[in-house]
Amino acid sequence: MKKIVMTLSLILCVAAFAFAAPLSITKKTGNYTVVSVFDKNPATTGKNKVNITIKDGAKAVEGAKVAVYYSMPAMSGMPAMDYKVIAGGKGGVYSAVLDLGMSGPWNVDVKFILPGSKEVQQTSYSVDAR
Repeated sequence: MKKIVMTLSLILCVAAFAFAAPLSITKKTGNYTVVSVFDKNPATTGKNKVNITIKDGAKAVEGAKVAVYYSMPAMSGMPAMDYKVIAGGKGGVYSAVLDLGMSGPWNVDVKFILPGSKEVQQTSYSVDAR
């Protein structure tokens, strides 16, 4: 009986992680809404895919140039870590992979230039990697 209960408990735990909602962060910048959806919730050390959608009202903006800057401040005995990745876009969704080198809080800046503009727009948030 104990084995059956333990097996069912393990299956429920695995199922909960398998069907957990992705990590989604929504920020406003000017007239635009930036939605960042991470493939893992919570984010983990190592590679994390993020899909970014820039919305003008309800419509996704296509053709933008999007870069993701992510960093962790210096800690005792460790220098600051700063990285940049260009997000590739298709159909108004821009994808990038963030390689979070260690657990803890990471600062993320999404910078973008809209089609026909030279102005850089930006939004910032924090992700806690585990």
